[in-house]
Amino acid sequence: MSKINSLQKLTDYENINSVSELKEYLTLNPENKYEVDKSLRLRVEQAYNDKKMDEFDLIEMLLYITEDEDVKKDIRNTTYETNHSIITTYSHNYLLEHRKFPTMSAIANETNLSRQTIYNHFENGFLDTNNKLVKGKIEIMSFNALEKLYLIGIEDNNPTALKHFIQLSGLVSTNNAMQVNNYIQINNLKISNEDIKRLPFEDILEIENIVSKTL
Repeated sequence: MSKINSLQKLTDYENINSVSELKEYLTLNPENKYEVDKSLRLRVEQAYNDKKMDEFDLIEMLLYITEDEDVKKDIRNTTYETNHSIITTYSHNYLLEHRKFPTMSAIANETNLSRQTIYNHFENGFLDTNNKLVKGKIEIMSFNALEKLYLIGIEDNNPTALKHFIQLSGLVSTNNAMQVNNYIQINNLKISNEDIKRLPFEDILEIENIVSKTL
């Protein structure tokens, strides 16, 4: 009988479904922490593959049992990336089909993510501190887009594409780029707005009178 009880004790953790239950179990069975950790990681993986369990509570339990802060950060970043991919993919496809954004209930029903996960994702968005992997992918995609813009400018001799490439690459500010063509040309003489501002006030008035008479 004692052997049966011992076996039951070792596998009880597979039925833990909340952080409070996990705390209670580890208090009574601290020696099983390693096995519980392995079990939780497997259950999280199954939750995303089978979509039959509440992944939110499983992630919270996994974070609770993990002591290494770097590992916790990695879990949060990876979880955010996974949820972001699931939610945005479904939302994108729904928009294409129905021409409107899906409700949170529809997303929860179709993706089987918990409502808490979906709510947190929409509430925090890109302000979430755990979205480093998503931001990293966007930065790489942005870099590739800039490369494409540069190639269009060079291969097609497209000055507009090159202008946008320079502006978006951050080499010059938008305002500075806008001022490139902001000048008056008289024969070979180019006078910018800044040049005019540096003139004495009397000269500015004289130029204004000359231009007004001509117009």
